[in-house]
Amino acid sequence: MNKNYLSQVVWLVVLTIGILLFMSTIQPININFTIKQIDILSDLRSHNTDQYDDSISVATDVLTDTASITITAIDSTTLISDTTLLENNLLTAQQIAQVRRKEGDITLVEDYSAEQNGIDKLIDAIDNRNNIGRPVRVAFLGDSFIEADIFTQNVRQALQDMYGGCGVGYMPMHSDFPGFRRSITQSDKGWTTHNVIKDCQYDDTSLPLQLFIASDKGANTRYKGVNKLRHIDRWETSKVVFIARDTATLTLKTDSTLHTYDIVASDVAQCITLNEVTSSLEVRCNSNQLSIWGTWLDAHQGFAIDNISMRGYSGTTFTQIPIKRMRELNNMIPHDMIVLQYGLNRMTTTITNYEAYTVQLIAAINQLRQAFPDTPILIMGIGDRCQNENGEMKTLPAVYGMRKAQRDAAIKTGCLFWDTCEAMKSLGGMPAFVENKWGNKDYTHINHAGGRPLADEFVKALNYALHNRNNHLSHPTDTTSYE
Repeated sequence: MNKNYLSQVVWLVVLTIGILLFMSTIQPININFTIKQIDILSDLRSHNTDQYDDSISVATDVLTDTASITITAIDSTTLISDTTLLENNLLTAQQIAQVRRKEGDITLVEDYSAEQNGIDKLIDAIDNRNNIGRPVRVAFLGDSFIEADIFTQNVRQALQDMYGGCGVGYMPMHSDFPGFRRSITQSDKGWTTHNVIKDCQYDDTSLPLQLFIASDKGANTRYKGVNKLRHIDRWETSKVVFIARDTATLTLKTDSTLHTYDIVASDVAQCITLNEVTSSLEVRCNSNQLSIWGTWLDAHQGFAIDNISMRGYSGTTFTQIPIKRMRELNNMIPHDMIVLQYGLNRMTTTITNYEAYTVQLIAAINQLRQAFPDTPILIMGIGDRCQNENGEMKTLPAVYGMRKAQRDAAIKTGCLFWDTCEAMKSLGGMPAFVENKWGNKDYTHINHAGGRPLADEFVKALNYALHNRNNHLSHPTDTTSYE
């Protein structure tokens, strides 16, 4: 007679559910990274997201507690000694409350600089773009949200329509997903990639974020322009930036010519510039003694947009990058604005307080400020992200917490801020993005199609800021609500 195991199966199921319920009571642990909380009832749990909406809390918080806009809570050991975060250079609580966030249907660029001139350098560069001898350049440093030139390819196209320019700007030597990017065709072989996520050791031979070293047999990368968007089928100048520990040879092959460069060892970062209109470029390296950060494909003037995105990165380790290397880079590839698009990889579904991230973001901005002292920095807030609540997709409470942390970092450093979540909500939020096939079904990432309408919102905000200099505070008679 066969033994009946039904009761044992039932007890096993009960025991498993009991263990999971017990584990769901354990709060997330943060040890440089976050061990996420288990919550098997998350889809059944109801969250009142209104209590997490920071759309007005930043202003009211600083009015009632002025200490929240100082830097006294920052661990001084995490900041470099030549700090730019002086309290007397920050906005007052009343001014913070007056910073305008909306103008009609436009999600504005919020300016938290003390003199309300946070975007002036970019304005001046645009006004003088025909005389500065280079393109006006905005670099987007981000994560998987803008990976593969999503969003930035449409920002680039719109700004090059307005101000001229061509090419896609920064390109890495290697891509793990070369077919994912639509704004250029890339193929490569023979490179070893080192980056801040995997194993990049910051020393005097490194350059920011990632670098590429050829194998013993050499390496090569080929870029080919495409017609899927405007202005990227060809470019006018190609630049390769690197550190040479020993002599080597670099070869650049365009549509029509072959150029060979004998590289000498140097402690200073070097840049090869090839001025030639072309629709393709092949970079060949014969030595593992070169640490190459990347290639820039641009016009001689007009507008350039760099997409320097890295999947899984949170943007908090800029403090480890040698300032002198970033300064050398800026001397060779000048920047007129830096956009920081991060937060996704530090946000979890169960945490709504990200004050620690604010501190780390402030330290990162402070480091960038020393390397790029006159360059405006814009923090691009976290995008909308949703979860299922009783059959309805609603914004995660954590999104509001992360957005507040990022806006607080902008306030405490006098930076610019753009509310990506609010811009997405003006288009219907992530549920509408998914319904319109603009976003992935993880309700977290936009796709190439979704990058276009979001880029339109960003360009509208940027244009408003460019044409309304020093008009970032509401007037006493302004009754606009920012709720």
